[in-house]
Amino acid sequence: MRLRITLICTLVILLLTGPVVPGRAVRAASPQSSVTAYDLIVAMNALRVSNGYSALIEDSIVNAVAQATAEYMAAYEMSWHIGNVKGRLAAAGYGGGGTVWATENFAVGGSMSIDEIMVVWSDADHMRPATVAAYCHVGAGVAKAANGMTYYVLQAAYTSEHACGEYNYSGPTAEPGSSGSSGGGSQLIIPVVTATPDAEGKIYHEVAFGQSLWSIAIAYHITIKDIEIWNNLSRDDPLQTGQRLFIPSSNTAGYATPTPVGMILPSTPDADGKIVHSVQAYQTLTSIADAYDVTIDTILALNGIQQDWPLQIEQKLLISPGWVTPSPTPRPLTPIEKLTPASDGNYYHVVQSGETLSWIASLYDINVADLLAWNGLAVDSIIQPEQKLLLRVTPPATSTATAAPPTATRQITATHTPRPKTPTYTASPTAPPVTATPTASPAPASSKLVPPLAAIVAAAGLFGLGWLIRKRR
Repeated sequence: MRLRITLICTLVILLLTGPVVPGRAVRAASPQSSVTAYDLIVAMNALRVSNGYSALIEDSIVNAVAQATAEYMAAYEMSWHIGNVKGRLAAAGYGGGGTVWATENFAVGGSMSIDEIMVVWSDADHMRPATVAAYCHVGAGVAKAANGMTYYVLQAAYTSEHACGEYNYSGPTAEPGSSGSSGGGSQLIIPVVTATPDAEGKIYHEVAFGQSLWSIAIAYHITIKDIEIWNNLSRDDPLQTGQRLFIPSSNTAGYATPTPVGMILPSTPDADGKIVHSVQAYQTLTSIADAYDVTIDTILALNGIQQDWPLQIEQKLLISPGWVTPSPTPRPLTPIEKLTPASDGNYYHVVQSGETLSWIASLYDINVADLLAWNGLAVDSIIQPEQKLLLRVTPPATSTATAAPPTATRQITATHTPRPKTPTYTASPTAPPVTATPTASPAPASSKLVPPLAAIVAAAGLFGLGWLIRKRR
């Protein structure tokens, strides 16, 4: 009895305390952040495209290494890089044995948005995936630590044997392939604190240590070019701590506030109801479709694009074609309607390699027996390529396509060379065509039954008449 009580107490204690895992923290099974790895890639690609480079291609190996990195860092609540990102990627198989160059960004914080993450990565060293043309591939990972902090990792890579562009980076770290800010400093998110308007409604931002044009522009939802123009700055001039920057806003004369990051200002229809949307940074097919209350499939179909194609900044997307009524699709011509009479007024079919008598009869919806009779052929006759076969058919008076609803045409499966539109009229090697009047249509096979049928009807009538006469008697 005591043993049973001891076992029950032990089980209850284990259930209450949970499993014991060595290490500083226990990694959650799945990240709970609203920002996904895909969001990280889209945001970085949006900035890369805005710099005139092609979007980074998502790579399965880079994705796997980035996710494993995020999970490892979350498990040990790290505030520094693991290091040797290019070695980790090469060990995982990236590059197929070639020389690998790579860079790694990470950020860690509590509840955050994609804009806050991009603020952390807004300095020149972390913008390498967006500003270095050589990078080809990208991957990202997200993991949540036991202390509630979420780790975000983005890696970009290329090989010396296959770079997507010239290496033209001129930032603080000139050596290609370094791991971002790989020093021991923490990358905890400290968003730029935006300033409030003064008594005149103007906004001035005081530059703090570590801030850059990237981070300030993102924080105020404006562009770097806006800051440069309104403050008479050059992008090559470094910012100074304590420097005051004028921030243009909707209250600034001569300035129109751009669409906030991540938001979409729907375009108005033109006179014909046509709607065209100009893609901006951070916008995706999902957000654009939601803004216009249409489906993603509709946008894909109207623009002839695929869902996995990256959007380009300033790319024009047709959202609605407007109120223009499309012209009706003309009915396709039948094989008989495509015939052109020869100089003798008759219609002919020029035999092509692989065609048979039964296939030709099926093409024109005629009887094989009629085709044989029109051309003096037997069932076992052999037809040759370029042989002309007489067709005693009468095409419709008008062969011009009309706007009638499409008519289902007979689908015939056969392996043969397509018949030329304008046949060459040469003498048949086996059976010359029979001369006949083109308008004289042969009597259908069923007409041979008319005389016997008439005799039967007449006999039945005489029998009925006799019966009536006999009944009156």
